[in-house]
Amino acid sequence: MLYKKLNLPINLPLTNYEEFEENKSIEDVVNKIIKSSKLGEKFSISIFKKFFENNLSKTTNQKLFFIYQEIIPIIFQNKNKNEGLYQLLRFINQINSNIDYIERLKNSPFTHKNLAKVLLFSGFVTNILSSDQKLLEVIQPEYAIRLNGNISYYKNLFEKINFNSLDTETMLDTLRKQHRLLKFQILYALINQEINIDRASTEFSYLAQATVDCILQIVNHLTYKKYREICEDYCVIAYGRFGTFNMTANSDLDLVFVYSEKLNKKIYIDFFRNLINILSTKTSEGILYEVDTKLRPSRNRGPIACTYENFKNYHRTKSFSWEKIALKKARVITENQFSKKVFHLLNKLNSLPISNKEVVQEIFKMRVNINKNKNESEKLDKKHLPKWFETKYVAGGQRDIEFLKFFYQNKFSLIDQHEKGKKQLLFKRLENVFFKLDQVVNICFMQEKQESLPSAAVNLLINELDEKDLGSLKALVSRGKTDIYNTLNKILESEITP
Repeated sequence: MLYKKLNLPINLPLTNYEEFEENKSIEDVVNKIIKSSKLGEKFSISIFKKFFENNLSKTTNQKLFFIYQEIIPIIFQNKNKNEGLYQLLRFINQINSNIDYIERLKNSPFTHKNLAKVLLFSGFVTNILSSDQKLLEVIQPEYAIRLNGNISYYKNLFEKINFNSLDTETMLDTLRKQHRLLKFQILYALINQEINIDRASTEFSYLAQATVDCILQIVNHLTYKKYREICEDYCVIAYGRFGTFNMTANSDLDLVFVYSEKLNKKIYIDFFRNLINILSTKTSEGILYEVDTKLRPSRNRGPIACTYENFKNYHRTKSFSWEKIALKKARVITENQFSKKVFHLLNKLNSLPISNKEVVQEIFKMRVNINKNKNESEKLDKKHLPKWFETKYVAGGQRDIEFLKFFYQNKFSLIDQHEKGKKQLLFKRLENVFFKLDQVVNICFMQEKQESLPSAAVNLLINELDEKDLGSLKALVSRGKTDIYNTLNKILESEITP
């Protein structure tokens, strides 16, 4: 994998150099790009020209040459030229067969400065931009449609699409194109410093909600067309980041589906399956969201939906303590009379006490499983160890903070009350740090994570967290994980000590 050999902060691996033609000596070219920042703009332009000229027409090469001459000098105005040049290489390679895209880019020199901002920030965002020339509109300086901090902005744009006149494949692709445009707008607004990380998270959540609302209307129409049944007695419950309106650029949708036991089970199971398929089916335009339904009472073993009584009885008598804690962050995302009934049920369930001892036992069990998996992965490959910026499921990370918050909020008897105020302030600060770090990591990477974050992403974090430099940020994260882990350990040990 090329990015591993060169330690470049690209979000997607070039497995077997699959992004480039096999006859290209891509590693040699990228090494030249790394050195070109010292040798100057003209040398870099010539590298790009020579790399692409043999496989493209003379006309296409002339247009691309004009683009190199415009964009490369802009990239050279930045400290971290290598990252921008590397992303430019990938970007040009992805669009060079799209004559319309190249023509549009050539004729829009006023967008080149903003294009450079994208290239310097993230390979993930670069990939989104390269997939659709319409996205170039968003980076135009005079682009008039700006985010207004309101979900109606997203709903209105989805409502303008006439899905009734589209076949299934066209409908899916149209949805994905519209979603991609809106998602890219949020990403670019963050890169361009029009919004901050917190605001971007809210916008991602608005987009997800508007998308689900739109698809529910489509599924209702499809269900009525097939069964002549109007589905009203159902509810969709969101957990995790969607439940708390703290979505990232790549968040899954953790959903649980509940329906009335008085109705036809087959119809509602089909209803929810259609919803999942429209959200997560991959087409030529990608997918909207991965959907995770494992938090339902039957987990991954039974039906994808449950009845109201089944949901109520499970959480009253059978659910684990960690599920009860997760339920406190869940919310009803549908609007109908049945959803109001489920909303009131959630309030009642969340008022039930949660046993400290049961939470402690479950944490110990989780840690045994984590340590077992960790030891096995270390034997296989030490590169699988967590990176400094990973905070979700690592020791002392976001999950441990959630457990600490539970113990502190439940007035755990062995917590030092004198230190309680200071600790809660510290946890709040670290929760904010980990949240923002997670947001940025999800903009830089999809799945496999490299050793370093892109420099522009690091600068964004340093500014928003008011840290001195990358070193101080790493130290804060490291100390924070250690403090959280040790504090939680003291509580756990005090509970099992006779």
